[in-house]
Amino acid sequence: MGYSSTSIYFVLIITTFQFQLIRAPPPQEQQQVPETFDFVIVGGGTAGCALARRLSDSGEHSVLVLEAGIIPDPGLDVPALASSFLSNPNYARTYYSIPQRNADLENGGITTYRVGRTLGGSSSVNSMHFNRGNANDYNTWAAITGDRSWRYENLMKYFRRTENYAGIFPSNQHGQDGPITVSLPKYVPLLNEWLSAGRFLRYPVADPNGPQRISFCPAEYSKRLGRRVSSYTGYLKPVLGSRPNLRVVLRAEARRVIFNGNQAVGVQFRSNVDGIPIDSVVYARKEIIISAGAIETPALLLKSGIGPKNVLDAARIRPVKYLNVGQNLQDHVAVRLDFVIKNRSLAFIQERDLNPRTLRYFNEVGDGPYAAYSGFGGQAFISTTGQGNLTNIPDIQLFHLVSPGVPVLYPERPNIQTAEWEVSTSAFVLVANPLSRGSLSLNLTDVNSSPVIDFQYLTHPTDMRVMIDGMEMAMKIFENTPQFRRLGARFPPNQFPPCGRLQFRSRPYWECHAKQSATSFMHASGTCAMGSGADDPLAVVDNQLRVIGIRGLRVVDASIMPTITNANLQAAVYVTAEKASDMILRQWQNSRI
Repeated sequence: MGYSSTSIYFVLIITTFQFQLIRAPPPQEQQQVPETFDFVIVGGGTAGCALARRLSDSGEHSVLVLEAGIIPDPGLDVPALASSFLSNPNYARTYYSIPQRNADLENGGITTYRVGRTLGGSSSVNSMHFNRGNANDYNTWAAITGDRSWRYENLMKYFRRTENYAGIFPSNQHGQDGPITVSLPKYVPLLNEWLSAGRFLRYPVADPNGPQRISFCPAEYSKRLGRRVSSYTGYLKPVLGSRPNLRVVLRAEARRVIFNGNQAVGVQFRSNVDGIPIDSVVYARKEIIISAGAIETPALLLKSGIGPKNVLDAARIRPVKYLNVGQNLQDHVAVRLDFVIKNRSLAFIQERDLNPRTLRYFNEVGDGPYAAYSGFGGQAFISTTGQGNLTNIPDIQLFHLVSPGVPVLYPERPNIQTAEWEVSTSAFVLVANPLSRGSLSLNLTDVNSSPVIDFQYLTHPTDMRVMIDGMEMAMKIFENTPQFRRLGARFPPNQFPPCGRLQFRSRPYWECHAKQSATSFMHASGTCAMGSGADDPLAVVDNQLRVIGIRGLRVVDASIMPTITNANLQAAVYVTAEKASDMILRQWQNSRI
Protein backbone atom coordinates (compact mmCIF):
# COMPACT_ATOMS: atom_id res chain seq x y z
CA MET A 1 0.00 0.00 0.00
CA GLY A 2 1.60 3.29 -1.09
CA TYR A 3 1.13 6.94 -0.23
CA SER A 4 -1.21 8.96 -2.42
CA SER A 5 0.09 12.08 -4.12
CA THR A 6 -1.89 14.15 -1.61
CA SER A 7 -0.26 12.52 1.39
CA ILE A 8 3.20 12.86 -0.18
CA TYR A 9 2.54 16.57 -0.66
CA PHE A 10 1.45 16.78 2.98
CA VAL A 11 4.69 15.15 4.11
CA LEU A 12 6.63 17.67 2.07
CA ILE A 13 4.79 20.56 3.74
CA ILE A 14 5.71 19.26 7.19
CA THR A 15 9.30 18.52 6.18
CA THR A 16 9.74 22.03 4.76
CA PHE A 17 8.49 23.64 7.95
CA GLN A 18 10.69 21.40 10.04
CA PHE A 19 13.73 22.28 7.97
CA GLN A 20 13.10 26.04 8.24
CA LEU A 21 12.53 26.00 11.96
CA ILE A 22 15.52 23.81 12.80
CA ARG A 23 17.90 25.63 10.46
CA ALA A 24 17.23 28.87 12.35
CA PRO A 25 16.52 31.19 9.40
CA PRO A 26 17.92 34.71 9.29
CA PRO A 27 16.08 37.34 11.37
CA GLN A 28 14.07 38.63 8.44
CA GLU A 29 12.49 35.21 8.05
CA GLN A 30 11.48 34.84 11.67
CA GLN A 31 7.97 36.18 11.07
CA GLN A 32 7.31 33.40 8.59
CA VAL A 33 8.48 30.69 10.99
CA PRO A 34 7.92 31.95 14.53
CA GLU A 35 9.98 30.60 17.40
CA THR A 36 7.28 31.47 19.95
CA PHE A 37 3.83 29.93 20.29
CA ASP A 38 1.06 30.23 22.83
CA PHE A 39 1.19 26.51 23.57
CA VAL A 40 4.01 24.07 22.94
CA ILE A 41 2.94 20.43 23.17
CA VAL A 42 5.75 17.92 23.60
CA GLY A 43 4.54 14.66 22.06
CA GLY A 44 2.03 14.14 19.26
CA GLY A 45 0.67 10.92 20.76
CA THR A 46 -2.73 9.84 22.03
CA ALA A 47 -3.15 12.88 24.28
CA GLY A 48 -1.00 15.28 22.27
CA CYS A 49 -3.00 15.05 19.04
CA ALA A 50 -6.26 15.49 20.93
CA LEU A 51 -4.89 18.53 22.76
CA ALA A 52 -3.54 20.09 19.57
CA ARG A 53 -6.96 19.79 17.95
CA ARG A 54 -8.92 21.23 20.88
CA LEU A 55 -6.50 24.06 21.74
CA SER A 56 -6.35 25.19 18.12
CA ASP A 57 -10.10 24.88 17.41
CA SER A 58 -10.99 28.51 18.17
CA GLY A 59 -8.14 29.97 16.12
CA GLU A 60 -7.27 32.25 19.04
CA HIS A 61 -4.19 30.36 20.17
CA SER A 62 -1.07 29.31 18.27
CA VAL A 63 -0.08 25.69 18.94
CA LEU A 64 3.13 23.83 18.17
CA VAL A 65 3.46 20.04 18.45
CA LEU A 66 6.94 18.54 18.77
CA GLU A 67 6.80 14.89 17.75
CA ALA A 68 9.83 12.58 17.87
CA GLY A 69 8.41 10.28 15.21
CA ILE A 70 6.95 10.64 11.73
CA ILE A 71 3.59 10.26 10.00
CA PRO A 72 2.14 6.74 10.52
CA ASP A 73 2.50 4.23 7.73
CA PRO A 74 -0.90 3.52 6.10
CA GLY A 75 -0.38 -0.16 6.95
CA LEU A 76 -0.87 0.67 10.61
CA ASP A 77 -4.54 1.35 9.87
CA VAL A 78 -4.98 -2.28 8.80
CA PRO A 79 -5.44 -4.16 12.09
CA ALA A 80 -4.02 -7.49 10.92
CA LEU A 81 -0.79 -5.80 9.82
CA ALA A 82 -0.37 -3.42 12.75
CA SER A 83 1.58 -5.60 15.18
CA SER A 84 4.34 -6.13 12.61
CA PHE A 85 5.22 -2.43 12.88
CA LEU A 86 6.08 -2.75 16.57
CA SER A 87 9.59 -3.90 15.67
CA ASN A 88 10.08 -1.00 13.26
CA PRO A 89 11.95 1.87 14.99
CA ASN A 90 10.40 4.34 12.56
CA TYR A 91 7.02 3.82 14.25
CA ALA A 92 7.66 2.31 17.69
CA ARG A 93 10.22 2.59 20.44
CA THR A 94 11.29 -0.41 22.48
CA TYR A 95 12.38 -0.25 26.12
CA TYR A 96 13.78 -2.99 28.31
CA SER A 97 13.31 -3.24 32.05
CA ILE A 98 15.90 -4.21 34.58
CA PRO A 99 15.50 -7.90 35.58
CA GLN A 100 12.18 -8.62 37.28
CA ARG A 101 12.06 -11.19 40.04
CA ASN A 102 8.39 -12.17 39.59
CA ALA A 103 7.82 -11.76 35.86
CA ASP A 104 9.26 -12.62 32.45
CA LEU A 105 11.60 -15.24 33.89
CA GLU A 106 11.35 -17.13 30.59
CA ASN A 107 13.16 -14.08 29.16
CA GLY A 108 15.70 -13.71 31.94
CA GLY A 109 13.38 -11.37 33.83
CA ILE A 110 13.68 -8.66 31.16
CA THR A 111 10.35 -7.12 30.20
CA THR A 112 10.08 -5.64 26.72
CA TYR A 113 7.90 -2.54 26.57
CA ARG A 114 6.89 -0.89 23.29
CA VAL A 115 5.22 2.44 22.60
CA GLY A 116 4.22 4.32 19.48
CA ARG A 117 6.80 6.75 18.12
CA THR A 118 4.70 8.37 15.43
CA LEU A 119 1.84 10.84 15.21
CA GLY A 120 -0.93 9.31 17.26
CA GLY A 121 1.60 7.64 19.55
CA SER A 122 0.47 4.32 20.95
CA SER A 123 -3.04 4.85 19.58
CA SER A 124 -1.41 4.38 16.15
CA VAL A 125 0.20 1.04 17.02
CA ASN A 126 -1.91 -0.51 19.80
CA SER A 127 -4.51 -3.28 19.67
CA MET A 128 -7.32 -0.69 19.46
CA HIS A 129 -9.26 -2.16 22.43
CA PHE A 130 -11.58 0.57 23.70
CA ASN A 131 -12.48 0.18 27.37
CA ARG A 132 -13.24 3.05 29.72
CA GLY A 133 -12.43 1.22 32.91
CA ASN A 134 -14.58 1.17 36.02
CA ALA A 135 -16.41 4.18 37.44
CA ASN A 136 -14.63 3.58 40.74
CA ASP A 137 -11.27 4.22 39.01
CA TYR A 138 -12.18 7.84 38.35
CA ASN A 139 -13.97 8.26 41.67
CA THR A 140 -10.69 7.25 43.31
CA TRP A 141 -8.89 10.00 41.39
CA ALA A 142 -11.49 12.46 42.66
CA ALA A 143 -10.93 11.31 46.23
CA ILE A 144 -7.13 11.54 45.90
CA THR A 145 -7.26 15.06 44.46
CA GLY A 146 -10.21 16.30 46.50
CA ASP A 147 -11.77 17.41 43.21
CA ARG A 148 -15.20 15.98 42.33
CA SER A 149 -14.85 17.02 38.70
CA TRP A 150 -12.77 13.85 38.21
CA ARG A 151 -15.65 11.61 39.28
CA TYR A 152 -16.97 9.28 36.58
CA GLU A 153 -20.37 10.94 36.28
CA ASN A 154 -18.69 14.32 35.79
CA LEU A 155 -16.36 12.90 33.11
CA MET A 156 -19.26 11.41 31.16
CA LYS A 157 -19.51 14.44 28.87
CA TYR A 158 -15.88 13.88 27.85
CA PHE A 159 -16.42 10.19 27.18
CA ARG A 160 -19.34 11.15 24.93
CA ARG A 161 -17.36 13.95 23.29
CA THR A 162 -14.62 11.49 22.35
CA GLU A 163 -16.86 8.86 20.77
CA ASN A 164 -18.53 8.32 17.47
CA TYR A 165 -20.20 5.17 18.75
CA ALA A 166 -21.07 2.46 16.24
CA GLY A 167 -20.97 -0.51 18.61
CA ILE A 168 -23.66 -2.98 19.62
CA PHE A 169 -24.73 -1.34 22.89
CA PRO A 170 -26.26 2.00 21.87
CA SER A 171 -27.44 4.11 24.80
CA ASN A 172 -27.21 7.60 26.25
CA GLN A 173 -23.87 6.51 27.71
CA HIS A 174 -22.27 6.93 24.30
CA GLY A 175 -21.48 9.83 22.00
CA GLN A 176 -22.26 10.00 18.30
CA ASP A 177 -20.27 12.96 16.98
CA GLY A 178 -16.77 12.46 18.41
CA PRO A 179 -13.54 11.94 16.50
CA ILE A 180 -12.96 8.34 17.65
CA THR A 181 -15.23 5.75 16.08
CA VAL A 182 -15.89 2.81 18.41
CA SER A 183 -17.20 -0.34 16.76
CA LEU A 184 -17.23 -4.12 16.77
CA PRO A 185 -16.28 -6.07 13.63
CA LYS A 186 -18.44 -9.02 12.64
CA TYR A 187 -15.37 -11.21 12.28
CA VAL A 188 -14.45 -12.10 15.87
CA PRO A 189 -13.27 -15.73 16.19
CA LEU A 190 -15.17 -17.79 18.81
CA LEU A 191 -16.92 -14.74 20.28
CA ASN A 192 -20.28 -16.55 20.56
CA GLU A 193 -18.62 -19.46 22.34
CA TRP A 194 -16.87 -17.09 24.73
CA LEU A 195 -20.05 -15.19 25.62
CA SER A 196 -22.05 -18.41 25.95
CA ALA A 197 -19.40 -19.81 28.29
CA GLY A 198 -19.80 -16.72 30.42
CA ARG A 199 -23.55 -17.18 30.58
CA PHE A 200 -23.05 -20.81 31.55
CA LEU A 201 -20.93 -19.60 34.48
CA ARG A 202 -23.77 -17.19 35.42
CA TYR A 203 -22.11 -14.01 34.22
CA PRO A 204 -24.15 -11.44 32.29
CA VAL A 205 -23.10 -10.18 28.87
CA ALA A 206 -22.78 -6.42 29.08
CA ASP A 207 -21.45 -3.26 27.48
CA PRO A 208 -17.81 -2.92 28.59
CA ASN A 209 -18.23 0.87 28.54
CA GLY A 210 -21.72 1.52 29.67
CA PRO A 211 -20.58 1.68 32.55
CA GLN A 212 -18.33 -1.31 33.12
CA ARG A 213 -19.53 -4.09 35.41
CA ILE A 214 -18.63 -7.69 36.15
CA SER A 215 -19.46 -9.50 32.93
CA PHE A 216 -18.31 -11.27 29.81
CA CYS A 217 -18.37 -8.94 26.85
CA PRO A 218 -17.18 -8.44 23.32
CA ALA A 219 -14.15 -6.22 22.86
CA GLU A 220 -15.07 -3.02 21.07
CA TYR A 221 -12.38 -1.21 19.14
CA SER A 222 -11.36 2.23 17.91
CA LYS A 223 -12.07 1.33 14.28
CA ARG A 224 -14.14 2.64 11.42
CA LEU A 225 -15.11 0.21 8.67
CA GLY A 226 -12.50 -2.19 9.98
CA ARG A 227 -9.66 0.34 9.95
CA ARG A 228 -7.86 1.92 12.88
CA VAL A 229 -8.99 5.29 14.16
CA SER A 230 -6.08 6.74 16.09
CA SER A 231 -5.68 10.08 17.81
CA TYR A 232 -3.86 11.22 14.68
CA THR A 233 -6.51 10.08 12.18
CA GLY A 234 -9.45 11.08 14.39
CA TYR A 235 -8.32 14.37 15.92
CA LEU A 236 -5.36 15.82 14.07
CA LYS A 237 -5.29 14.70 10.45
CA PRO A 238 -8.67 16.27 9.49
CA VAL A 239 -7.38 19.78 10.35
CA LEU A 240 -3.64 19.54 9.83
CA GLY A 241 -2.43 21.76 7.02
CA SER A 242 -5.57 23.91 7.06
CA ARG A 243 -4.99 25.87 10.28
CA PRO A 244 -2.41 28.66 10.27
CA ASN A 245 -2.34 28.56 14.08
CA LEU A 246 -1.31 24.87 14.25
CA ARG A 247 2.19 23.62 13.43
CA VAL A 248 3.70 20.15 13.76
CA VAL A 249 7.41 19.40 13.68
CA LEU A 250 8.41 15.78 13.09
CA ARG A 251 11.58 13.98 14.17
CA ALA A 252 11.89 16.52 16.97
CA GLU A 253 13.09 14.94 20.22
CA ALA A 254 12.66 17.13 23.30
CA ARG A 255 15.84 17.27 25.39
CA ARG A 256 14.84 19.54 28.27
CA VAL A 257 12.42 22.19 29.42
CA ILE A 258 13.92 25.65 29.87
CA PHE A 259 13.02 27.69 32.96
CA ASN A 260 13.21 31.27 34.10
CA GLY A 261 13.09 30.78 37.85
CA ASN A 262 10.00 28.66 38.48
CA GLN A 263 8.42 29.59 35.13
CA ALA A 264 8.67 27.13 32.22
CA VAL A 265 9.44 29.24 29.15
CA GLY A 266 10.76 26.97 26.41
CA VAL A 267 11.74 23.56 25.12
CA GLN A 268 15.10 22.55 23.72
CA PHE A 269 14.73 19.83 21.10
CA ARG A 270 17.01 17.95 18.75
CA SER A 271 16.40 16.94 15.19
CA ASN A 272 18.55 15.63 12.36
CA VAL A 273 18.97 17.65 9.22
CA ASP A 274 20.93 15.93 6.46
CA GLY A 275 22.25 13.52 9.11
CA ILE A 276 23.51 16.34 11.33
CA PRO A 277 22.00 16.66 14.84
CA ILE A 278 20.74 20.19 15.37
CA ASP A 279 19.56 21.60 18.71
CA SER A 280 16.88 24.28 18.62
CA VAL A 281 14.67 26.07 21.13
CA VAL A 282 11.03 27.08 20.92
CA TYR A 283 9.27 29.28 23.46
CA ALA A 284 5.77 29.32 24.90
CA ARG A 285 3.87 32.49 25.77
CA LYS A 286 1.31 30.62 27.86
CA GLU A 287 2.13 26.97 28.57
CA ILE A 288 4.29 24.00 27.79
CA ILE A 289 2.32 20.76 27.90
CA ILE A 290 4.23 17.49 28.21
CA SER A 291 2.34 14.62 26.55
CA ALA A 292 5.18 12.23 25.81
CA GLY A 293 3.75 9.21 27.64
CA ALA A 294 4.37 7.43 30.93
CA ILE A 295 8.01 6.65 30.04
CA GLU A 296 9.28 9.72 28.20
CA THR A 297 7.34 12.38 30.13
CA PRO A 298 8.99 11.60 33.49
CA ALA A 299 12.36 11.16 31.76
CA LEU A 300 12.06 14.65 30.24
CA LEU A 301 11.09 16.19 33.57
CA LEU A 302 14.02 14.50 35.29
CA LYS A 303 16.46 15.73 32.63
CA SER A 304 15.00 19.21 33.13
CA GLY A 305 15.64 19.20 36.87
CA ILE A 306 12.25 18.15 38.23
CA GLY A 307 12.28 14.94 40.23
CA PRO A 308 13.36 13.22 43.45
CA LYS A 309 16.47 14.64 45.06
CA ASN A 310 18.36 11.34 45.04
CA VAL A 311 17.72 10.82 41.31
CA LEU A 312 18.76 14.35 40.34
CA ASP A 313 21.83 14.22 42.58
CA ALA A 314 22.95 10.88 41.14
CA ALA A 315 22.59 12.25 37.59
CA ARG A 316 24.29 15.56 38.58
CA ILE A 317 21.36 17.58 37.29
CA ARG A 318 20.74 21.01 38.75
CA PRO A 319 17.42 20.86 40.61
CA VAL A 320 14.52 23.09 39.68
CA LYS A 321 11.89 21.39 41.84
CA TYR A 322 11.92 18.25 43.96
CA LEU A 323 8.87 16.14 43.08
CA ASN A 324 7.97 12.45 43.01
CA VAL A 325 8.65 12.09 39.26
CA GLY A 326 9.23 8.55 37.98
CA GLN A 327 7.81 6.86 41.06
CA ASN A 328 4.39 5.18 41.32
CA LEU A 329 4.92 3.30 38.02
CA GLN A 330 1.96 1.00 37.31
CA ASP A 331 1.15 -1.33 34.45
CA HIS A 332 -1.21 -4.18 33.70
CA VAL A 333 0.81 -7.36 34.00
CA ALA A 334 -0.56 -10.27 31.99
CA VAL A 335 -0.08 -14.02 32.32
CA ARG A 336 -0.61 -16.11 29.21
CA LEU A 337 -2.26 -19.51 29.49
CA ASP A 338 -2.06 -21.57 26.30
CA PHE A 339 -4.79 -24.04 25.41
CA VAL A 340 -5.22 -26.38 22.46
CA ILE A 341 -8.51 -26.76 20.61
CA LYS A 342 -9.27 -29.43 18.06
CA ASN A 343 -10.81 -27.36 15.26
CA ARG A 344 -8.10 -25.43 13.45
CA SER A 345 -10.59 -23.76 11.11
CA LEU A 346 -12.09 -21.71 13.95
CA ALA A 347 -8.90 -19.82 14.79
CA PHE A 348 -7.18 -16.86 13.18
CA ILE A 349 -4.08 -18.18 11.44
CA GLN A 350 -2.23 -15.39 9.70
CA GLU A 351 -0.56 -17.35 6.92
CA ARG A 352 -3.88 -18.96 5.98
CA ASP A 353 -6.40 -16.18 6.58
CA LEU A 354 -4.58 -13.17 5.13
CA ASN A 355 -4.92 -13.75 1.42
CA PRO A 356 -6.08 -11.91 -1.72
CA ARG A 357 -9.71 -12.94 -1.21
CA THR A 358 -9.92 -11.66 2.37
CA LEU A 359 -8.01 -8.52 1.43
CA ARG A 360 -10.57 -7.80 -1.28
CA TYR A 361 -13.37 -8.39 1.25
CA PHE A 362 -11.68 -6.03 3.70
CA ASN A 363 -11.38 -3.28 1.09
CA GLU A 364 -15.00 -3.72 -0.03
CA VAL A 365 -16.75 -4.37 3.28
CA GLY A 366 -14.32 -3.29 6.02
CA ASP A 367 -14.41 -6.59 7.85
CA GLY A 368 -12.96 -10.10 7.89
CA PRO A 369 -9.53 -11.35 8.98
CA TYR A 370 -7.74 -8.16 7.90
CA ALA A 371 -9.95 -6.23 10.34
CA ALA A 372 -8.76 -8.42 13.25
CA TYR A 373 -5.79 -7.59 15.43
CA SER A 374 -4.07 -10.99 15.50
CA GLY A 375 -7.19 -12.93 16.47
CA PHE A 376 -8.25 -11.26 19.71
CA GLY A 377 -11.76 -12.41 20.58
CA GLY A 378 -13.88 -11.82 23.67
CA GLN A 379 -12.98 -10.32 27.01
CA ALA A 380 -14.32 -10.39 30.57
CA PHE A 381 -14.16 -8.37 33.76
CA ILE A 382 -14.42 -10.53 36.86
CA SER A 383 -13.90 -10.29 40.60
CA THR A 384 -11.83 -12.80 42.51
CA THR A 385 -13.13 -11.60 45.88
CA GLY A 386 -16.66 -12.88 45.46
CA GLN A 387 -17.49 -14.68 42.25
CA GLY A 388 -21.20 -14.64 42.86
CA ASN A 389 -21.36 -10.95 43.78
CA LEU A 390 -21.84 -9.02 40.55
CA THR A 391 -21.69 -5.67 42.39
CA ASN A 392 -17.98 -6.05 43.19
CA ILE A 393 -15.36 -4.07 41.32
CA PRO A 394 -13.59 -6.27 38.76
CA ASP A 395 -9.98 -7.00 39.69
CA ILE A 396 -9.24 -9.27 36.71
CA GLN A 397 -9.51 -8.57 33.00
CA LEU A 398 -9.48 -11.59 30.69
CA PHE A 399 -8.75 -11.68 26.97
CA HIS A 400 -9.19 -14.60 24.59
CA LEU A 401 -6.62 -14.78 21.81
CA VAL A 402 -7.94 -17.16 19.16
CA SER A 403 -4.59 -17.51 17.47
CA PRO A 404 -1.28 -19.29 18.10
CA GLY A 405 0.28 -15.91 18.93
CA VAL A 406 0.76 -12.25 18.06
CA PRO A 407 3.83 -11.51 15.91
CA VAL A 408 6.45 -9.50 17.80
CA LEU A 409 4.39 -9.30 21.02
CA TYR A 410 3.41 -12.85 22.01
CA PRO A 411 5.04 -15.35 19.65
CA GLU A 412 3.74 -18.88 19.23
CA ARG A 413 5.19 -21.17 21.89
CA PRO A 414 7.40 -23.79 20.21
CA ASN A 415 7.05 -26.42 22.96
CA ILE A 416 3.30 -26.93 22.55
CA GLN A 417 2.65 -30.00 20.44
CA THR A 418 -0.49 -30.05 18.31
CA ALA A 419 -1.94 -32.45 15.76
CA GLU A 420 -2.48 -31.13 12.26
CA TRP A 421 -6.18 -30.46 12.98
CA GLU A 422 -5.45 -28.71 16.30
CA VAL A 423 -4.37 -25.17 17.09
CA SER A 424 -3.19 -23.39 20.21
CA THR A 425 -5.09 -20.39 21.55
CA SER A 426 -4.50 -18.33 24.67
CA ALA A 427 -6.17 -16.69 27.61
CA PHE A 428 -4.50 -13.57 28.97
CA VAL A 429 -5.12 -12.89 32.65
CA LEU A 430 -4.50 -9.28 33.72
CA VAL A 431 -4.35 -7.93 37.27
CA ALA A 432 -6.66 -4.97 36.73
CA ASN A 433 -5.92 -2.95 39.89
CA PRO A 434 -2.30 -3.75 40.77
CA LEU A 435 -0.91 -2.75 44.15
CA SER A 436 2.70 -3.29 43.08
CA ARG A 437 4.56 -0.08 42.28
CA GLY A 438 7.62 0.31 40.10
CA SER A 439 9.88 3.22 39.29
CA LEU A 440 11.73 4.95 36.50
CA SER A 441 15.03 6.83 36.71
CA LEU A 442 17.73 8.13 34.40
CA ASN A 443 20.59 6.16 32.93
CA LEU A 444 23.58 7.67 34.72
CA THR A 445 25.93 6.82 31.85
CA ASP A 446 23.83 8.80 29.35
CA VAL A 447 20.77 10.62 30.64
CA ASN A 448 19.48 11.01 27.08
CA SER A 449 19.39 7.26 26.47
CA SER A 450 16.56 4.94 27.51
CA PRO A 451 15.63 5.40 31.16
CA VAL A 452 16.10 2.69 33.79
CA ILE A 453 12.71 0.99 34.25
CA ASP A 454 11.77 -1.34 37.12
CA PHE A 455 8.14 -2.46 36.91
CA GLN A 456 8.20 -4.53 40.13
CA TYR A 457 5.47 -6.77 38.72
CA LEU A 458 3.64 -9.08 41.14
CA THR A 459 5.82 -8.03 44.08
CA HIS A 460 2.81 -7.13 46.21
CA PRO A 461 1.42 -10.41 47.60
CA THR A 462 -2.17 -9.40 46.84
CA ASP A 463 -1.31 -9.07 43.15
CA MET A 464 0.04 -12.60 43.04
CA ARG A 465 -3.00 -13.96 44.84
CA VAL A 466 -5.35 -12.18 42.44
CA MET A 467 -3.35 -13.41 39.47
CA ILE A 468 -3.51 -17.03 40.58
CA ASP A 469 -7.24 -16.75 41.25
CA GLY A 470 -7.66 -15.33 37.75
CA MET A 471 -5.62 -18.15 36.23
CA GLU A 472 -7.84 -20.71 37.96
CA MET A 473 -10.88 -18.89 36.60
CA ALA A 474 -9.47 -19.11 33.08
CA MET A 475 -8.98 -22.85 33.54
CA LYS A 476 -12.63 -23.14 34.55
CA ILE A 477 -13.75 -21.36 31.38
CA PHE A 478 -11.81 -23.65 29.07
CA GLU A 479 -12.25 -26.94 30.92
CA ASN A 480 -15.62 -26.73 32.70
CA THR A 481 -17.94 -25.10 30.18
CA PRO A 482 -19.70 -27.12 27.45
CA GLN A 483 -18.81 -24.45 24.89
CA PHE A 484 -15.10 -25.17 25.19
CA ARG A 485 -15.39 -28.86 26.03
CA ARG A 486 -17.06 -29.28 22.62
CA LEU A 487 -13.92 -27.76 21.13
CA GLY A 488 -11.79 -30.30 22.97
CA ALA A 489 -9.97 -27.56 24.85
CA ARG A 490 -7.01 -28.90 26.80
CA PHE A 491 -4.19 -27.37 28.77
CA PRO A 492 -0.78 -28.78 27.76
CA PRO A 493 1.27 -29.62 30.89
CA ASN A 494 4.83 -28.60 31.71
CA GLN A 495 5.05 -25.58 29.43
CA PHE A 496 7.88 -24.28 31.62
CA PRO A 497 10.56 -26.76 32.77
CA PRO A 498 11.35 -24.82 35.98
CA CYS A 499 7.78 -25.54 37.12
CA GLY A 500 7.98 -29.27 36.46
CA ARG A 501 9.14 -30.09 39.99
CA LEU A 502 5.91 -28.67 41.47
CA GLN A 503 2.56 -30.42 41.76
CA PHE A 504 0.75 -29.73 38.50
CA ARG A 505 -2.09 -27.20 38.94
CA SER A 506 -1.29 -26.50 42.58
CA ARG A 507 -1.12 -22.86 43.63
CA PRO A 508 2.69 -23.04 43.86
CA TYR A 509 2.64 -24.37 40.29
CA TRP A 510 0.48 -21.46 39.10
CA GLU A 511 2.75 -19.00 40.87
CA CYS A 512 5.74 -20.51 39.08
CA HIS A 513 3.87 -20.35 35.76
CA ALA A 514 2.98 -16.72 36.44
CA LYS A 515 6.58 -15.74 37.18
CA GLN A 516 7.73 -17.42 33.98
CA SER A 517 5.17 -15.92 31.59
CA ALA A 518 3.91 -12.69 33.20
CA THR A 519 4.73 -9.69 31.05
CA SER A 520 3.58 -6.20 30.18
CA PHE A 521 0.29 -5.50 28.43
CA MET A 522 1.79 -2.10 27.50
CA HIS A 523 -0.32 0.04 29.86
CA ALA A 524 2.31 2.00 31.78
CA SER A 525 0.96 4.88 33.85
CA GLY A 526 1.30 6.82 37.09
CA THR A 527 4.85 8.19 36.81
CA CYS A 528 3.76 11.85 37.21
CA ALA A 529 0.83 11.22 39.49
CA MET A 530 -1.96 13.68 40.08
CA GLY A 531 -2.61 14.59 43.70
CA SER A 532 -4.15 17.12 46.03
CA GLY A 533 -1.42 19.74 45.67
CA ALA A 534 1.84 20.92 47.17
CA ASP A 535 1.23 19.18 50.50
CA ASP A 536 0.82 15.78 48.83
CA PRO A 537 4.25 14.08 48.87
CA LEU A 538 3.23 11.60 46.15
CA ALA A 539 1.93 14.19 43.71
CA VAL A 540 3.72 15.61 40.67
CA VAL A 541 0.75 17.50 39.22
CA ASP A 542 -2.30 19.04 40.87
CA ASN A 543 -5.95 18.49 40.01
CA GLN A 544 -5.54 20.84 37.02
CA LEU A 545 -2.56 18.75 35.80
CA ARG A 546 -0.17 21.65 36.50
CA VAL A 547 3.30 20.64 37.63
CA ILE A 548 3.37 21.57 41.30
CA GLY A 549 5.46 24.64 42.07
CA ILE A 550 6.12 25.43 38.40
CA ARG A 551 4.21 27.99 36.36
CA GLY A 552 3.41 27.40 32.71
CA LEU A 553 3.98 23.63 32.74
CA ARG A 554 1.40 20.86 32.58
CA VAL A 555 1.42 17.11 32.03
CA VAL A 556 -1.37 15.47 30.04
CA ASP A 557 -1.02 11.74 29.35
CA ALA A 558 -1.27 8.40 31.19
CA SER A 559 1.54 9.38 33.55
CA ILE A 560 -0.86 11.58 35.57
CA MET A 561 -3.03 8.65 36.70
CA PRO A 562 -2.57 8.27 40.47
CA THR A 563 -4.03 4.77 40.13
CA ILE A 564 -4.34 2.86 36.89
CA THR A 565 -7.77 2.29 35.39
CA ASN A 566 -8.76 -1.37 35.36
CA ALA A 567 -8.80 -1.79 31.56
CA ASN A 568 -7.00 -0.65 28.40
CA LEU A 569 -5.92 2.97 28.78
CA GLN A 570 -6.65 4.79 25.54
CA ALA A 571 -10.22 5.81 26.44
CA ALA A 572 -9.01 7.18 29.79
CA VAL A 573 -6.22 9.12 28.07
CA TYR A 574 -8.66 10.67 25.59
CA VAL A 575 -10.91 11.77 28.44
CA THR A 576 -7.93 13.21 30.32
CA ALA A 577 -6.93 15.21 27.23
CA GLU A 578 -10.47 16.43 26.62
CA LYS A 579 -10.85 17.57 30.22
CA ALA A 580 -7.38 19.13 30.19
CA SER A 581 -8.17 21.14 27.07
CA ASP A 582 -11.24 22.58 28.77
CA MET A 583 -9.25 23.45 31.91
CA ILE A 584 -6.48 25.10 29.89
CA LEU A 585 -8.82 27.13 27.69
CA ARG A 586 -10.89 28.18 30.70
CA GLN A 587 -7.79 29.37 32.55
CA TRP A 588 -6.59 31.52 29.67
CA GLN A 589 -10.06 32.84 28.92
CA ASN A 590 -10.39 33.92 32.55
CA SER A 591 -6.95 35.55 32.43
CA ARG A 592 -8.28 38.03 29.83
CA ILE A 593 -11.21 39.08 31.99
